[in-house]
Amino acid sequence: MGHNLERASEIAHAMVCQLGMSKKLGPLAYGKRQQLAYLGVEGTEERNFSEETARIIDAEVKILVVEGQQRAEEILKLHRSVLDVIAQRLQEKEVVSGEEIKQIIRDRTKQL
Repeated sequence: MGHNLERASEIAHAMVCQLGMSKKLGPLAYGKRQQLAYLGVEGTEERNFSEETARIIDAEVKILVVEGQQRAEEILKLHRSVLDVIAQRLQEKEVVSGEEIKQIIRDRTKQL
């Protein structure tokens, strides 16, 4: 799970700093990433913003990650009965095809 949170944080940071997807900071890019393209490795980030802006970036990144986690939990709770049936089927068979999963979803959705 730690790797997933790390990746989610990286994506949220890119959303805020590189894609301008922050309500508070607006459509601006913050920081410049030096990339070693030939190695496919990201380099260091050149900071061209104040400490206050850094605090806002951190807060905005946290908001995105927390909202994403809450939304994921809502989706899982909403579809819990489908997930339970799929888990039970996996315990019985160990392997379930994509078509079987689609059928379970169709069947459970009709019951709701």
